Amino acid sequence: MSMLVKADAGGAVTLPAEMCRAAGVEPGADWVAEVQDGRIILQPAMPRFWERIAARAAKIPPEELDKVPTDAAAQIDHYLYGHPKRPE
Repeated sequence: MSMLVKADAGGAVTLPAEMCRAAGVEPGADWVAEVQDGRIILQPAMPRFWERIAARAAKIPPEELDKVPTDAAAQIDHYLYGHPKRPE
């Protein structure tokens, strides 16, 4: 698919919704533009760091999350370094 698109005075380009959908990207999504050999190449932007972490965390099975100690934050030195547990 090819379409004529124009940049405004500030250089901004808005791609038509049908072109976005044809590329498998939701209209309004962020893109990364890169110049290669005199051509502008558009690619979908990578998810932000915290979005990638949240996506990975969502894949952890509930039975594995149940194994995490409930006092992990309070007793971090015990779980990381083997120090004796602090009195609560």
